Amino acid sequence: MAKNSKTLAKVRLNPVNLLIIILASIFSAEAFITLILSLVSPSLTSRYMFLDAGMLAIILFPVIYYLVIKPFSSHIDELKRSEEALRASEERYRSIVETTDDSIYLVDRNYRFLYMNRKHMARMGFSGEAYVGRCFSEFHSDEETRDFIEKVDTVFERARSGQYEHRSERDNQYFLRTFSPVNGPDGKVAAVSVVSKKIPQSKASGGREKN
Repeated sequence: MAKNSKTLAKVRLNPVNLLIIILASIFSAEAFITLILSLVSPSLTSRYMFLDAGMLAIILFPVIYYLVIKPFSSHIDELKRSEEALRASEERYRSIVETTDDSIYLVDRNYRFLYMNRKHMARMGFSGEAYVGRCFSEFHSDEETRDFIEKVDTVFERARSGQYEHRSERDNQYFLRTFSPVNGPDGKVAAVSVVSKKIPQSKASGGREKN
């Protein structure tokens, strides 16, 4: 039932269908009014015109209200509810990302930082958004950079996630890094998100890949 109601609303909001319905309503209403007034012999032409306009307005008002105003208003309300739900969801997600003990960051196709959560900013020594547009290679060794580029390129090519163990030269600790695709409006991979979770050295497997 709900599905049928949504379908009907979409049909009513279609401009071509609305135009056809309104024109048909005006033609039918005018024909009906002309028929009624043909039975009446108004003494003045102006009185006939006002009566014709008044009856046309009375007949067309419910048609326009139920087929145009009400569906459009409902559509606007639905958009507002969707935006509020999306905003609330984004705030919850951001709260989780910013309070987690894992490092989370986002890079583009050129391996430049687009986003970092607080944890990773603290590890890297950044404040504010000073990291935006900076390349991964600026802060890591050539070996780490080559390994990182290989992982990021794989995500862009295959459009799927991958997990890899990694020993950070900066922290001298082991991390499990998850590389995941982030799609753009066109559905293609526009960036890669990296979630880096610290693991005890006793559980590390020396950089073995986990796909």
